[in-house]
Amino acid sequence: MEPFFITKDEHCYTVNKRITSNADHFRSTGKSKTYTKALTFHADFGTALERITKEQLHTKEHFKTLSDFLDYYTNIETKIKNYLNEKA
Repeated sequence: MEPFFITKDEHCYTVNKRITSNADHFRSTGKSKTYTKALTFHADFGTALERITKEQLHTKEHFKTLSDFLDYYTNIETKIKNYLNEKA
């Protein structure tokens, strides 16, 4: 699910995104920096996962066929199910 991940506190689940700055940007000092950005807040884990899925739909990846697209999302679904089974 990279670069997205979910954190939980006593109030909600937070969808975060790991961002790496561009070292070649004109305002950069030649170093890239990695930081996290909170995107959305959710009452339950399911809606947080749904939000990540929606975010990943808008990635800049280009798929040549519908089959490639479906394989990509099937892989994500499998990873989520494996993670949930490990935690159970």
